[in-house]
Amino acid sequence: MTSIIDRCLALYGARDYFVRYPARPAAEEYWDGKADPDGRVRDLASERDQRKADLAYIAEAVNARPSGRVVDVGCGLGELLEQIDDRHERIGIDPSEKAVEVAAAESGARTLRGELTGETFPAGSCDAILAHHVIEHMDAPVDFVRSAATALKPGGLFVVGTPNFASAAARLFGDRYRLLHDPTHVSLFTDESLMRLMRDSGFRILSVEYPFFGTRFATAEAWERMQRPEEGVSPAFWGSFVTVFAEKEQ
Repeated sequence: MTSIIDRCLALYGARDYFVRYPARPAAEEYWDGKADPDGRVRDLASERDQRKADLAYIAEAVNARPSGRVVDVGCGLGELLEQIDDRHERIGIDPSEKAVEVAAAESGARTLRGELTGETFPAGSCDAILAHHVIEHMDAPVDFVRSAATALKPGGLFVVGTPNFASAAARLFGDRYRLLHDPTHVSLFTDESLMRLMRDSGFRILSVEYPFFGTRFATAEAWERMQRPEEGVSPAFWGSFVTVFAEKEQ
């Protein structure tokens, strides 16, 4: 039987952009405490400073650009919005009522409850759209990317970060790859298939990041666990997560 990771690897050379993975039972409120793949119950709100550090490289890229309308799709609790200069018009969008309330309070940004569609903003009205740990949760990720292309101005920045289901950890651990264990991950990409989708949707790739070295995840324990793929769930490791920075074609 073909594994889910084998199906993701088959995206190389295929026309498909992602593999659909059936949703599993999940907590009604995503931002409530939940168990990670190692069985540790996490209070995501208490990790705010750590999560801000994880996102700082995206905020730096946005803050280096001229002021404009910046939309953080799936803004969560606002850790990224909080780091974006208020010379920008900052807008957060999230389907969670709790998330938009906390994000507005913590960041001072305007927040909207819902999802980005082709009708959310006028065509060509946004200067940057950010989607970190978002596209894998969407039932229609291709429509989302194309909606972002419509909303962005020519030359606008589009940043998409998502698990890479062709990473070394995915290949070694297979069904025990930790990023398979979130029951709301329903659209699985590889780094290549995500970039192909973005190019096919009118974007030019500027840079690609695999955040790991210099982060809280780069530990001796992570390296040691990678040496024992027959044991337990994969660690967070280099290549497991990809962030693509792209620009809408002129």
